[in-house]
Amino acid sequence: MTQQAELLNIIDKIPQRYFGEVVSFLRYLQHKAQQEVAVKEQRAAKEKAAFIKYAEKLNAEAEDVLKYHVPLFEGDDNE
Repeated sequence: MTQQAELLNIIDKIPQRYFGEVVSFLRYLQHKAQQEVAVKEQRAAKEKAAFIKYAEKLNAEAEDVLKYHVPLFEGDDNE
């Protein structure tokens, strides 16, 4: 049985007078889950930006090194 099915079975057994509290709690859980997803997405975006910045720096350094070792290299295929 999945966790969701187990949760629904438990909720079904809660007296109806507590239904409003259950709904409020479930909304709270949904909100917390959405916050966690947002934080993970922000962290992933920052990590990606840092990776891209580092890759650009390494590419620039590699181009610079190639200019000294291959004098005709300027990043242009026409020469």
